[in-house]
Amino acid sequence: MIRRRRETRHARERWVFGATAPLARLLASQTAMAALTPRVARIIDLIDLQPGKSYLDIGCGTSAFAHLIATRAGCDEPPITLDLVPGPGPVDAYCLPEHLPIRDGSVDCLTSLYYIRRFDDDAVHALGNEIRRILAPGGAALVMEIAPMKSALLERAHRWLLRPGCQQVDLRGWGRLAALFTEVGFDAIDLVNVGPFLLPPIPRVGVLLRRA
Repeated sequence: MIRRRRETRHARERWVFGATAPLARLLASQTAMAALTPRVARIIDLIDLQPGKSYLDIGCGTSAFAHLIATRAGCDEPPITLDLVPGPGPVDAYCLPEHLPIRDGSVDCLTSLYYIRRFDDDAVHALGNEIRRILAPGGAALVMEIAPMKSALLERAHRWLLRPGCQQVDLRGWGRLAALFTEVGFDAIDLVNVGPFLLPPIPRVGVLLRRA
């Protein structure tokens, strides 16, 4: 398990700081992320982000999109941003999913977008535990990822396309994600219809987690 985490971090470092650095920065920019996830207002509504609430993004990349979300929501404070590696943008802290350096019950709103595919089920389960720990009462978290394909050929193609920055790619559908997060003990777990990417039509899955 430790070796898998270390290899995952090294893969992320190669993607962010190696020969692919310009592409990594481009794909994590506000423009690219807004194109890939065009329904920013929908994300803000789902997590009920508004002025006066604390907002955390896990797996932030350059953190540009998290700052865009916070700005669109009219937040008074910038988002707290976490990732596996330090940079290339203004990341507040880097950490493994099992150990988020955040106080218990201190986060009102949380997003984790296109991040968990690089981790095994144990790490995703541990991340769910950490999200539940840091969410304040009444808090909400949106976890979004690329969904698996029914076609084995398309599934292999998508795994190949998503491999940069990942040691291994694990695409999970609603059932697997719901099972992992149900074990953690959230008060509500809802499937969120975020629609496919438009070009090409790659399916996505969104899970909304809440604490009562």
